[in-house]
Amino acid sequence: MRFTFSKDEKLTSPRLFDAIHKDGMTLKSFPFSVRFIDASLDRAVQRQIAVVVPKRSIKSAVHRNRLKRQMRELYRLNKHLIKGPTQQQAWSLRYLGNRLNEYAFLEDGFLKLIHSYNSYYEELSSEKLG
Repeated sequence: MRFTFSKDEKLTSPRLFDAIHKDGMTLKSFPFSVRFIDASLDRAVQRQIAVVVPKRSIKSAVHRNRLKRQMRELYRLNKHLIKGPTQQQAWSLRYLGNRLNEYAFLEDGFLKLIHSYNSYYEELSSEKLG
């Protein structure tokens, strides 16, 4: 498995971004939340992801950019752990904290978020079968 975050995986469509925030399902695991929808993407990737760090909670642009870099790195290194539907998805990964945190703390929160996402889809698929 190649641990890459290609340009095709970056969510750039304003239409999809608005649809995520209007109709998307939300899961939270501090310090992150993820909103996602099943979507037909233009690219041949499993999911496209937008990384969001609000200016309201992190005032310094330098710190916001650092957090976004760390979040992209967390996704890049752990995306192989994400299980879910076979159809394509659009994600918005949002930082919920109001200060910088250690990378280990961020990684722990991200892994918990992936676990809750996987549990959500296991539960959903078992309801469809049963």
